Amino acid sequence: MTLVRAFSKVDEQGKIAIPANILTQAKLKPGQVVEIKLTGAGKAKTLVVSQRGSFR
Repeated sequence: MTLVRAFSKVDEQGKIAIPANILTQAKLKPGQVVEIKLTGAGKAKTLVVSQRGSFR
């Protein structure tokens, strides 16, 4: 179920900015650690960004 949807471009350095409305709804703060996972098989791939307390 999608709660909030937004679009962003990959810049020349390979970085993706997370739009402000997503940051607000996810309660992400500057400097907070997040985990990024690629899920799915074949062409149906999804990026998942999750809050993390700290590195392992």
